Parts: sequence; C-alpha cells; structure tokens
Amino acid sequence: MHRKLWVIVAVALLALTAAVRVILTYHDTAQAFDEPAHIAAGLEWIQQGTYRLDPLHPPLSRIAIGLPLYLSGAHLPDLASHPDFWTVGNAILNHGDQYVRNLTLARCGILPFLILAIILVFLWTRHNFGDLAALMAVFLFSTLPTVLAFSGLAYTDFPAACMQFTAIVALAKWMENPSRRTAAWLGVALGLAVLTKFTTLLFLPAAALAMLLCKWLSERGGNKSTGRSLTRSLPDLALAAVIAVLILWGGYRFSVGRIQESMQLSPQAMPSFEHFPSPLRSIAQKAVLANAAVPAPALLQGLAESWVLNKSAPPAYLLGTIKNGGWWYFFFVALGVKLPLPFLILVLFGLVASVQVALRRQWQPILPAVAALAILAVTTQVNCYYGVRHILVVFLLLAVVAASGAAWLWNRERRARFFTRALLFGLLLWQGVASFNARGDYIAYFNQLAGHNPSQVLVAGCDLDCGQDLLRLSQWLRQRNISHVSLAVWSSADLSGTGLPDFEILQPFHPATGWIAVSLRSELLGDVLHKTYTQGALSWLDRYRPAAQIGKTIRVYYIGEQ
Repeated sequence: MHRKLWVIVAVALLALTAAVRVILTYHDTAQAFDEPAHIAAGLEWIQQGTYRLDPLHPPLSRIAIGLPLYLSGAHLPDLASHPDFWTVGNAILNHGDQYVRNLTLARCGILPFLILAIILVFLWTRHNFGDLAALMAVFLFSTLPTVLAFSGLAYTDFPAACMQFTAIVALAKWMENPSRRTAAWLGVALGLAVLTKFTTLLFLPAAALAMLLCKWLSERGGNKSTGRSLTRSLPDLALAAVIAVLILWGGYRFSVGRIQESMQLSPQAMPSFEHFPSPLRSIAQKAVLANAAVPAPALLQGLAESWVLNKSAPPAYLLGTIKNGGWWYFFFVALGVKLPLPFLILVLFGLVASVQVALRRQWQPILPAVAALAILAVTTQVNCYYGVRHILVVFLLLAVVAASGAAWLWNRERRARFFTRALLFGLLLWQGVASFNARGDYIAYFNQLAGHNPSQVLVAGCDLDCGQDLLRLSQWLRQRNISHVSLAVWSSADLSGTGLPDFEILQPFHPATGWIAVSLRSELLGDVLHKTYTQGALSWLDRYRPAAQIGKTIRVYYIGEQ
C-alpha cells in the first residue's frame, strides 16, 4: 500500500513539474504560426455554433483552446470586416489590448491533455510492466522537449496525440477483455480521437490492424475458436462504431446542411475534384449539382480539404533540400534528431525486450511497439510532411516502449545487473540533463545527431522555426533603443501589436541597410509572413555576419551604408 502511494505521489510530482515547465514558456514564446486559426475556429464554434472559418481540422481541440478565452470575455469580431481566420484570430488575441494574457488563456486549454496523456502512459505501462517501469515511462515522456513544446501551444497536435493514444489503449483493453463495456469505451475514445484530427483515420486503422494481427499470431494455436470469437466480436464492434459516429456528429452539433450553402459551392463554380478518385469525383460533382442535404457538412469539407492537401504534395524540407511531396523516410529522420539520444537508446532496448516477449507468444506487452511501428510505416505513404508534430502519438507509444527497455535493463540477471543498472541510471540522468538544457525553447530542441546547425536538417513544420522568437526580438531591440528595423520573419502575428519599433518588411532581392532581422525559415525557404519569396530572395545576406542571434531562429544584422 505504501509503495503504491509513493508511486502515485511521484507521478503527480512529475506531472506537476511538466505542467509548470510548460506554463513558464507562455510569456517568452511568441504565437506560433497556426495559433490564430485554431483560436478563431474554436471561438466561432462556441459563440456562433458554426464551423465555417477553417474546417480543415475537427473542432474538439479548438473548443478546448477557445473556451478559456470565451469565459474570460473574448468574443469574435465582426466577421464582415475580417476577411479570413488569420485576422479573426489576431483580433481575438488583441482583444482588450491584452495580447499576452489572451495567448496564455488559449494555450491553457491544452494542459488537460498533457495531464491525461501522463496518466494514460502511466496506467498502460504499469499494466504491462509494473510500477517501476510506469514511473520511468512518466519521467521519460514528461521530459521530452517536443512534448513540452506542443503542450504549450494552442495547436491541435497534442490533443490529437493524446486522444489517438487513448483510443489505442482502449482497443488494447477491449482485445484483452471483449465486452460491451470495453467496446463502449473504445467507441467513445475513437469518436473523440477523430474529433481532434483527421490523421486518426490514417493512424488508428494501421495500429489496430497491426495489434489484432499480433494477437492472432500469438494465439493461432487455438485457431478453432477464431471464427466464433470474431462472430461474437461483431456486435461489440458495431456498438463501438455507432458510439464513435454519434460522438463525431455531436462534435459538429448534429448539423445538417445543403452542400452549396454550407460549403460555398455552386454548379457555376464547380471544383474539378481532380485529386479525388474517379468514382468519388463523380459522386461529389453530382452531390453539388443536386445540392444534397448532408450531415455535418463542415466535417465533409474538412475531410475533402485534408485529402486535397495531401494529394497536392506540398513542398517539404529535409537535410537542406526542398522537395514537393517530401520523402518516405522524413519522419524516421525527424524522430532521429528530435528525440533525446538516451530516450532513443532505451527505445532500442525496449524493442529488444519486445522481440523476446513476442517469442514467448505474449502479445499484450508488445502492443505499444507494434502500434508505433505500424503508424510510422503508414506515414511512408503520405505526401504531406510538415513536421514531427503530426506524429506526436508515436512519442507516447515510444515512451511506453522505452520504459519497457528500462525495466529490461533493471531486471537483468545477477551477473550483469550492476552494469545494466548503472547504464540505466546514466541514461535517465542524461535524459534529465538534455531536457533541462532545452529550457526556454523546447520547439527548437535537437539532439547531437543534428550537428551544430540543425537548420540544415529541419526547419519547417514547427520543428525549428515556428515564429516563436518574435517577442524576444522585440525585447532585444527595445533594450538597445533601436528605432527602426527591416524584417523578414515567418509569423502570423499582427506585428503592430508585438512591441516592435518602427519596421518595414524586406522585399525579395532588394538589399537593405541598417538593422535587419531575418528568421531561419524566411532565409532558407523564403517564407515571410503569409508570402513565399522565390528561393534565394534573401541570399544577399550571406555576405554578412550576424550581429546577434535571437533565440534559436532569428539572426540580426547591422549593415552600414555602402
């Protein structure tokens, strides 16, 4: 009893420490690029009951983001005078001239998902590997810089990872104990997971198939009952599906609407639907012409936009190269440089332990590894590689795998125990030091494999430059009484409200003099605010040495008159 209480207290302290570390980043981290979009869409859902500003992502995360703002008195501006969700979101952030307070409130909506994720990582690890492993899982997970980074931004990515992990855990529980009760919880978790991000529809089927295959292979000696088991499972799965669909539709307020009015489509301006498969293209065109009434039209529009975005193969950046559609190994490289090395080492030990368990035909302990590998495998088939934040669910799964590796080291036979436990203590200490050294800028964390210039590995997708250093730049300029600066930064902020001195935006291929501030993404990719310059448009700055580095992403130059 005393041991269990000690473990619970330790987990609570680790969770509290992680939450405090996240909260401390709020005032120093300028708004990340997508935050205004999520804030605007969330407040629209809460205040007006509609979801038209930006249906690209489902509403659950955005409701959590918008709720603290709404309760504090923030409201949507007049949409007629604000043409897009960027200006709407910035108007909300600047409401009452309390920009930092409003941004902090929006980010607070993500904290409950961090706490829930920690609890689930603890419970699933304890179920499979015991209390000590569960405690180490929480320590490893809660000290990952990328986890701390996206727990502190008003983004959809961490809530999506949390709910996707919840659904995977619920599936594992149903596989162990098939019943209406566990099926109902699976349906709830699945519905909420889809309501956070559409990647759920890609990741969860892959993870589920791999997990079910793992169980079948482990139990195939009793295959005579396989058919009967499947038949008995069908009602449970049907129940889970019904619950998931109802929750998903409920997230869109059980809305029903005509296609033309709800999606701003018309026969005169018929989209080509060129990225849709041929049968679906024909169905979509006929539905527009008929102006059919459909449930949750914002859901259908979001799915369509997500499909088109992936099929359009947007440009990705990796290892100093830009390529439309990216590379199949993008996320493997990203994990290799964004996760702390001691964590990666423990994951390798965990995979070794999983193989040994699999050889003994025990399927439950290897499900986290199987699910993580299945999700990574399916990412090789996508065409949209924006950043490691899109696969944050893998971080939760790998935390369980790493903890199993830690338990494997702890429980070695007596002859090797001193060495393996010393190695484990060293890795845990290394993890803690790496996490502590990342303080202040978890977004831009890279391990030693990225080298001295991580921008040559990753820079887009909030893997390095997410616009987070703009407030630091403003403070640096004010402290030096600099009255004018030329800017080329990647930010969605209303720059007039960020405390900058008089400024102008650098134009492509147009050298300037005086104080100049350029962010890494702008320099490497040409992304300046909401525009994209031709690559090399700012290369004239290569002739000069920066006078200062602001945070990890902004370089400041002083160029005198020529």
